[in-house]
Amino acid sequence: MGKTTAARNELGPLLEALIVQLDGEGAMTQRAHFERIRRSLYHARTDSDLARPILALSTSTAYGFKFSNDADALINRIIEKVAELEVDTAPRPPKPH
Repeated sequence: MGKTTAARNELGPLLEALIVQLDGEGAMTQRAHFERIRRSLYHARTDSDLARPILALSTSTAYGFKFSNDADALINRIIEKVAELEVDTAPRPPKPH
């Protein structure tokens, strides 16, 4: 499975749940932020396209948004998944023969 497909499969449902949660809470600015990230993730076709939403997710906590406990739990899970994806998709050094 390619990196972009793996990222969409892992992060897409979590982002969707977060967006629904933020919508229910009336947090429209935060909702719009994560909708842009989700859209960028779904439009990514190459590794370089994927870098933008991954970076945006990695730095989302630096925006100073305040989240409810439910939204915060989703954010933390998304950040964990991003870290896992970065480890899983990092280039491996060639093995010496």
